Amino acid sequence: MTTTTLDWNRTYRAGDHHKYWELSQPSAELVGFLAALGPGAGRPALDIGCGTGWDTLALAGAGYRVTGVDISEEALHLARARAAENAPEESGDGSSRPAFEQADVRRLPFEDASFDLLIDRGCLHHLGEEDRERYARETARVLRPRGILYLRGSRVNTFPFKPLTAELLRRHFAPNGFEAGPLLPFQLQTDAMSLPAHACVLTRTDAERSATP
Repeated sequence: MTTTTLDWNRTYRAGDHHKYWELSQPSAELVGFLAALGPGAGRPALDIGCGTGWDTLALAGAGYRVTGVDISEEALHLARARAAENAPEESGDGSSRPAFEQADVRRLPFEDASFDLLIDRGCLHHLGEEDRERYARETARVLRPRGILYLRGSRVNTFPFKPLTAELLRRHFAPNGFEAGPLLPFQLQTDAMSLPAHACVLTRTDAERSATP
C-alpha cells in the first residue's frame, strides 16, 4: 500500500490523526515564517493538505484570504468546526474567514495564477515519484509569478515518509519554474511525536515552465 491510497477518511474517523500528525495549535515554524513575511493584506493563500485546519487559521490570522484543501472530507469537517470556533472575523485588510474544499493536490480545482502563497506541512512527503511531478506542475500552475511555496517535509526515508531533498527540488520543481532556497533541517513537531524534517521556500519565477504538460 502507498500512502496515496490510504483511506484518510477512515483514519480521521478512527481518531488516528491524534497518534501521529495532529496539532493543538498552529505550527511554530509557520508562525515564525508568517511573522517574517509581514501582513497578508488580503492576498490569496492556499494550505495544501490542511488536515484539521490549525495552519489555515494561522494564515487567516495573519491577514490572508485563505483556502484549506484536503483529500479527506472527515478532516475538512473537523477543520470547519475548528474555524467556526477560532477563525478571526472579517477585517478591513481584505482577509476573511478561511474556506475549505475537498481536493487532490494532483488536480487542484483552481484557475491558473490564483494564489500568492502556498504552504505544505507534510503533504508532499506522502507522495510517490510520479505524483511528486504532478504536484510540482499543479503548484506552479496555481501560483502567481513571484509567488511562494513554503514546503515542510520529512528528511528520513522510511514508510510512510518519502524525504524532501535537494535532488527532488532539482528534478521536479526547477523544471516547473521554481527557484529553491536552502533546505533547512528542523524537527517537525506534532502533539504526539517529532520528525526530522526539512523546510524550504520556493519562489515561482516569471519564466514559462519547461516541464512537459
